[in-house]
Amino acid sequence: MFVVTTVTYPTEKGVQVAKAFVKATEKPLPPFIKRLHVLAAPGGQLGMKVLGIYEVEDAKLKEGLMEISKYFVNFYDVEGFRYDIEPMLTAAEALPLLGI
Repeated sequence: MFVVTTVTYPTEKGVQVAKAFVKATEKPLPPFIKRLHVLAAPGGQLGMKVLGIYEVEDAKLKEGLMEISKYFVNFYDVEGFRYDIEPMLTAAEALPLLGI
């Protein structure tokens, strides 16, 4: 299962976010979670936008969502920091939902 996180924060908070990132990455994610990509771009009125793509073992999805959420606790002091977390299927995994 894939988990996609979407983070936004004000551009002027970049240094504070970078410091929180260094602190957050001091503790590695559990081995059942693989961080595949972290992508960043200007987010217009949102400031900065960062997408994180994680692969989580299917049997550990609940624990994976909890661990990724705990990771973001490190950023709670950053005013304007927001994140969403979504479990997502590949296109092939989603086809049966369409009856295919």
